[in-house]
Amino acid sequence: MNFDSLSGKVFKKLFILLFINISTIVFAQDANYNIEEYDLYIQPDFSTKELLISTKITLNNPDLQDTFYFGLNERFDSLIVKSESSSVSLQREDGWIVIVLQKPIKQEKFLFETKGKLGKSDSENRDVVTDSSLFLIWSDCFYPIDFNHWAKVKTTILLPDNFKVIAPGKLINIKKYENLIEHTFITTNPVVCFSVFADSRWIETRKTINGIEMQTLLYPQNQKFSEQIFQTSSEILNFYSETFCEYPFDQFSFINLDGIYARRAFPGFVGYSPAYLVKEFTKTGFDAHETALLWWFYTIRGDGPGSFQWTEGFGDYAEFLYDEKYQKPIPEIFQYFRNEYLKMSSEEDVMYYELNGSTPQKIVHGKYPWLMHIIRYKIGDEKFTKTMKLIFEKFRFRTFSIDEFISVLEEGSGQSMQWWREQWLERKGVPVITFKSDIQYNTDSYIIKCILSQTGNIYDLPIEIKIDTEKGTELHKINIKEKETIITFESKEKPIKITLDPNHWLLAKIIYLNQNL
Repeated sequence: MNFDSLSGKVFKKLFILLFINISTIVFAQDANYNIEEYDLYIQPDFSTKELLISTKITLNNPDLQDTFYFGLNERFDSLIVKSESSSVSLQREDGWIVIVLQKPIKQEKFLFETKGKLGKSDSENRDVVTDSSLFLIWSDCFYPIDFNHWAKVKTTILLPDNFKVIAPGKLINIKKYENLIEHTFITTNPVVCFSVFADSRWIETRKTINGIEMQTLLYPQNQKFSEQIFQTSSEILNFYSETFCEYPFDQFSFINLDGIYARRAFPGFVGYSPAYLVKEFTKTGFDAHETALLWWFYTIRGDGPGSFQWTEGFGDYAEFLYDEKYQKPIPEIFQYFRNEYLKMSSEEDVMYYELNGSTPQKIVHGKYPWLMHIIRYKIGDEKFTKTMKLIFEKFRFRTFSIDEFISVLEEGSGQSMQWWREQWLERKGVPVITFKSDIQYNTDSYIIKCILSQTGNIYDLPIEIKIDTEKGTELHKINIKEKETIITFESKEKPIKITLDPNHWLLAKIIYLNQNL
């Protein structure tokens, strides 16, 4: 494909925001238990490219559930599973381990011994083990993974002495053995879907800013951006901490990852390919999108079909809020997706519970962040801020259904959100509004009559009307919820142009019936 063509540029943009597709995974378990802790011991062999991973899982099992499901990479050709409480029957199929216990107890402990060559990552175009790096990403299921359970994690990894490593939590211990070093990390808070990376080329730089321990692990060609990363990322972390909840991880890291397409978020850190780091930090100078996912994926997350996508789509709005506060433009890619979404017919739209990793990004990123703005506009900034904090208070370190999400929106705003659910989540398509304005001069002022008509489905719409005059601009906020709404304004100055939704926040197709204004 010619990436210099327009279609090629669009294709690249799609991949930048493409979220990992795990929609084919069926969450078969009725999870009446809580995973309390993972304890991993990882020993890579860089000569044979083989991995030996030992995992202990401690879980609270009050209902004495006897069947458990974990995802595990099928390329581990050696697997032993033991339980401290009873004998285990084991089945592997399609990337899943099914464990059945004879005599379950309320405090279960499993021991998994896995060994194998993973070869190339399923998630990125690179090898899991190379001579200079280790790439253990959660979506490759390198440990027995439960995608919906947050748990505290202890990770111990044995590496050559010239390697640096990052894992969930904070480095608490180092042991040296001739040419090898054993690194041990622990987490203070629970994490979900965690990853472990190591590289012999990283340059480490550390700082503590606003009480958060921060580090960059960058390749030599990207090290010049380290100070810029500290400056911008600390500002973004502070903003999200104030907007949602305090930063939930033991430290924040910004790292280079060779072989990934562009950028990705992980619990407690952000990874960029070397080339994309140069592009982003030269063009915009910061990362807010992936950092937002530290809250809107790794601190809370939706549950059920489509939830990975609608969680990220709602989470996109975190970046909009940051851009607004610091007077930065909304990234062009989001405006592009919004415009593409508005061009779609309603038949092409996808319901929220039908979203998956192959859903067009113009739906995920062109629709869902703008729905958050509709809520904010309707309930006001003060209640919106309160509601965002309440969401993270209620759902911190857990998944939530769309019903629970809307219930908290109602609790925080103090009003019913049924209109939002019915009109925006349970319908396909967007409002179609015809807009006509008429101006009359009356003694010493101008009377402006605006007629807004909804064709098709009727929506309850918060909307702005901008009136440009010879001496300035007037912005009026209104709400329409009828088939036809007539609004009258008075202006001392002569109107030059009247615009509906001037800031392009509303998801609506607008038809002007008098284009001269």
